[in-house]
Amino acid sequence: MPGISISDFFKQKRTPSEIKSEILNEYFKAWAAILLKGQQYRRIKTLLYVDLFSGPGLYDDGEPSTPIKILNSINQSKRQNIDLDKAVKTFFNDKSKKLANDLKRNIENLPYYNSITHKPVIANEPASQKMLENYLQSSNPSLTFIDPLGYNYTQNMLLYSVKNWGSDLFMLFNINRIRAAIRNKKVKQNMKGIFASNYDKILEFYWNDERPHKREEFIIKTFQKIFEERNYFILKFKVNFPNRNQTSHYLFFISKVQLAITKAKEIMTKYSDMQEDGVPLFGANLKQDPLFFPSLCKYSIKKLSEIILQNSSMFNNKTIEKIYLEHNYNTNYIKQNYKDAIEILLNDNKIMIFDKKENPTKRITYTAKIKFN
Repeated sequence: MPGISISDFFKQKRTPSEIKSEILNEYFKAWAAILLKGQQYRRIKTLLYVDLFSGPGLYDDGEPSTPIKILNSINQSKRQNIDLDKAVKTFFNDKSKKLANDLKRNIENLPYYNSITHKPVIANEPASQKMLENYLQSSNPSLTFIDPLGYNYTQNMLLYSVKNWGSDLFMLFNINRIRAAIRNKKVKQNMKGIFASNYDKILEFYWNDERPHKREEFIIKTFQKIFEERNYFILKFKVNFPNRNQTSHYLFFISKVQLAITKAKEIMTKYSDMQEDGVPLFGANLKQDPLFFPSLCKYSIKKLSEIILQNSSMFNNKTIEKIYLEHNYNTNYIKQNYKDAIEILLNDNKIMIFDKKENPTKRITYTAKIKFN
């Protein structure tokens, strides 16, 4: 997809595969780097990448889709400070025999195919718990892509994909297909498999509230609870159809590691609509979306400065970087927002800033410590 800038990516109609491909490759590189750079904490020799909805590897125009992009990133890393080729094993599956065969041919035609240390495993079968167990049987960290409605997924399958330390789950969640499926008896078991006992709660909510945006909000919150109740960290990103006040997809990142979610936020910010003060909405094409209007009031640089001041005992004598890492989860705030909030407090004489050598300074850096007056 040449010529498409990050800011314009969602302005055109995108298929689920294109959305997944654009975001997932960026996250894959960040995820692998975080784990392999942390060798002083854990000895990690192998990472697993699993895509159960892979497609042929190329779009109709010949541009690479997710599998080829992932392999390109692995190959390009050989010229960088982390060699992913030695560490990453890739597994691709598509239930279409033709697409799986096309993917095999397209991968084997890559100019660097013979030099790949761990040749990609390509399968053609319906996704299942057994398939996940085969791919993820080791204790190695994994990054798995799943479309929960693409196959007969269950909660157990979703949770199994993130059972190991360092294992993250990426999902493309089609809310319109969920809406259509909730009352469809033919796919009732699939819905129960995903939502379990919460399926009946969703049906009850449907009977009591006919507002589409409230139903959508309830479904999404109910889905998030599957992971939140088990102490997983979650990042949600909403994509509306261009020029339409209607949801296209949600992107979900699920992880046991809060730092992984923070890194995903930094990546998703590049694609997000922004408030005027620089706080991201973590969604695209949202300007006319009433469901997101509360976000415009809930988060602001001014409110962030007030939160930091109100929690002075918690944040006193900590670096801006540390404050950001401790506080940002479950908010829309990103790293730059904390700098901007600290600047407000500094100008209001609420704090002082000290550099690494404990000298007073007016220079706001992420390594600077703040002390409340």
